[in-house]
Amino acid sequence: MTTKRAVKPARRAVKVAGKMGASTRVAVLDVPEDAPAVAPVRRRGAVVLGAVALVMAGLAGWFAIEARDTTAVLAHNTALTDVATTAEVSEQIGKALGTVFSYRYDDPAKSEQAAKEVLTGPALGQYDQLFAQVRGLAAEQKLVVTSTAVVSGVKVLDGDRASLLVFLDQTGVRGDGQRSTGAAQLSVSAERAEGRWRVTALAAA
Repeated sequence: MTTKRAVKPARRAVKVAGKMGASTRVAVLDVPEDAPAVAPVRRRGAVVLGAVALVMAGLAGWFAIEARDTTAVLAHNTALTDVATTAEVSEQIGKALGTVFSYRYDDPAKSEQAAKEVLTGPALGQYDQLFAQVRGLAAEQKLVVTSTAVVSGVKVLDGDRASLLVFLDQTGVRGDGQRSTGAAQLSVSAERAEGRWRVTALAAA
């Protein structure tokens, strides 16, 4: 009689430098190789809002379409040495994505304006297509979605180009008070122009 030994799943380490709270830190994230790209990390309450699930699914599709592997082309990585620029891009992109992916049924213009300011190229067109589908359902359910960047880390920094790993906490509240929460882990490409960082590509991490 033989005993089968459990095979531990392969894991990968991702090193990031960025803001967490009030300080800039370097961290190594140990995650399974086969971890799902975007998955809820916790639930508060028994009801999962259908509208929030739609937003999550739409974002996952958009991220997959817009994915770019920029790490291979960014040859000179100063993410761990240029503390000032690392903090700058981390803070700007984290705040921007939190605003872009927050949505109020009674004030959709705020999210749309934020998208125009921080997204560029094909990413902006994909955003418009996605939220064209969400607007009607959000108005019907009086839905408010709030997204907050809890960690924004810079993987690669090369002059005016950067590759980041951003974690968003998302909460949806319907007009009748029902609530749902989830999280998204995003790989982001960004470029700086005229002193401001803008998102050029997004992918599920």
